Amino acid sequence: MEKPLMAASFAVFDLEAENREEVMRVLAARMNQDERLKDLEGYVEDVKAREAQSSTAVGMGVATPHAKSVHVRTPSLAFARLCRPIDWDGNEQVELVFQIAVPSPGQGDLHLKIISALFRKLVYPEFLGKLKRADRPETVLELIGEMEQV
Repeated sequence: MEKPLMAASFAVFDLEAENREEVMRVLAARMNQDERLKDLEGYVEDVKAREAQSSTAVGMGVATPHAKSVHVRTPSLAFARLCRPIDWDGNEQVELVFQIAVPSPGQGDLHLKIISALFRKLVYPEFLGKLKRADRPETVLELIGEMEQV
């Protein structure tokens, strides 16, 4: 049976982080605990390399770090709400992070489909408000639930 894109353990609330790498590592570790990754450090390095190409801060206090990586076993999405906004790229403060992991090769443009599905939701202020107020992983899973059909 195929695993869902997101598990309850992939939602982190009130994360204390000093910088984006710290956030990316915490979310990658959550994925790794569920055996979604083949190599934790390899995946983190791939996310950092992608971030170095161009920032994944997308406005509205949201970032979507991601990587298509040979170090990913199963497509995954993790979420973090930070306890306070952090400077993501020198230009933007971020407080909500959706991190995407997609295996490469073989998944085509799945990461773009996931990002597109997220963006269709993020444009609604009520969606963002619910994410900011969420106090349990199940709430986050419900909010993004429709993305499972990506």
